[in-house]
Amino acid sequence: MTLESVTGAAGLLRQHPVLWSVGLVMGALAVLNLVIPIYGGAFYTEPLALLQVLVMPFLAGGVYGTIRGENFSFGEFVQSGKTYYFRILLPALVIFFAVILTLFLLTIPLALLGVGAAANMAALLFGVILSIAFFTFFYDTVAVFEETGVFESIRRSIEFVMNNLGSVLVFYLINIVTFAVLGFAGLFAWTALLVNKLEPLVNMSPDELQAVMPEDILALIGTEGIWITAIVYAVVLVLFSAFLYAYKASFFKKHAGAVQAEQGEYDEKGRWYKY
Repeated sequence: MTLESVTGAAGLLRQHPVLWSVGLVMGALAVLNLVIPIYGGAFYTEPLALLQVLVMPFLAGGVYGTIRGENFSFGEFVQSGKTYYFRILLPALVIFFAVILTLFLLTIPLALLGVGAAANMAALLFGVILSIAFFTFFYDTVAVFEETGVFESIRRSIEFVMNNLGSVLVFYLINIVTFAVLGFAGLFAWTALLVNKLEPLVNMSPDELQAVMPEDILALIGTEGIWITAIVYAVVLVLFSAFLYAYKASFFKKHAGAVQAEQGEYDEKGRWYKY
């Protein structure tokens, strides 16, 4: 069923262009995040990050809402984005502040224990963030497909992951492999497009390469190279973001639907009735 969700997501993206909206917006923001600081607009970095945080619930609601209702018009996309905006945004804020509070509560005793404990702090904190993200990842799909409240969305996401642990692990693995393949393809394309500008790096010794800073790379590839980098980066994000959201919706719809179909009860004569 997990692999069926992959083909389902691919079919949705192939047949319904409106689902690419989330990827196109992510790609456009990626270009701005990469190019603007390089051209001295570091002041706009934080507003751009905030804009991305505020716009993603609308896009996610649009994608999930159209898939749920099987109505893929642009008007339905916009309406779904508005309808489910706060159902997605508010649980995200709760999860974010829960992560911050957890990290804060962990750093205090670790700092008091001394340097030895502090040395392992980064790994521990990363593990905490990863664990919370692992179990709450489906909060937004729950919020749309089941129309739950803030805390119920988080609770149901944890329950969904625990009830489908093997399939969820495969789901994460497929997304990691997909991102790795797209990233490798993007890196190959970037190298091929800038091979002439990067040629001086080939002649450098290992010690010289270790001393190369990001600023040196930017100076080497120039303005043209910066825009090529931004475009390649954006293409990778467009493809991965569109796939991720379509796949996530397809995966949740199939697995949650299978569980709901199994819910019911037997009457006194042994007949099965579904809820």
